Amino acid sequence: MLLASAPMLAASATDLLTSDAGSVGHEVAWILKSRCFDKIGLMKNSILLIRHAQSANNALPESQRVPDPGLTELGHQQARSLADGIKRFPVAQLYCSPFRRSLDTTRPCSEALKLPVTVQSDIYEQGGCYSGHVHGQLRGAPGMNRAELQKDYLGWEICETIGSEGWNHGRDYETEHQAKHRAERVASRLTNGWLPAFPGEMAALVIHADFKRILLMALLGTDRWDEHWQAIYNTSITHLERVGNKWQLAEWNSVTHLTPDLISD
Repeated sequence: MLLASAPMLAASATDLLTSDAGSVGHEVAWILKSRCFDKIGLMKNSILLIRHAQSANNALPESQRVPDPGLTELGHQQARSLADGIKRFPVAQLYCSPFRRSLDTTRPCSEALKLPVTVQSDIYEQGGCYSGHVHGQLRGAPGMNRAELQKDYLGWEICETIGSEGWNHGRDYETEHQAKHRAERVASRLTNGWLPAFPGEMAALVIHADFKRILLMALLGTDRWDEHWQAIYNTSITHLERVGNKWQLAEWNSVTHLTPDLISD
């Protein structure tokens, strides 16, 4: 859905604190920072969680959606704007899910930052790759296979678990409970070494709205999502920092790289 205007384009930790964000639990420490960051001041253990640009499915009713859509024209414009906006961060590693909408969102970032991309098989959207729209009749689709990814995304690193049968391996629809366990595994890897080796560098993950929500809860150590938090916009950037033994939210759902006419959810 295209938003002609957005009353809240991005939220800082201060915004969340003043809007009841403390309800997620006292163990979550919120960092007080502005919406823009000096690259020199960023910490080693920092990550960006980025939602993909608008896909054809985002613009269609559920009954018309397909297993692995590409981007709309609006989505391509959002991806190009993201490539400009992400330059304010010292990103050293780019990861993306194997869905085409994430791959095509990441490509302009890779070109702008002159960085290779790793296609990671386990950061896909909750549900996985599937066809159908009626509960109980959802059937797994294969997703792109290794040869297809290598052909369309030349020079990118493809996760070793992606083979000739497609990255989804024929799995049926993934429940939210299963996605939560997957997110916990990804969060553990992010916490225990899946990060750039040098101080001041960051990793960026181009993922999906529902998985971003589930992964964010896993990283922050909470099982509650406050419904008053606004929709996760296409190409929105959420920035987290590792301080001590906790992940802290530094920037939430930022779309400052988009003009109002390009904002959609």
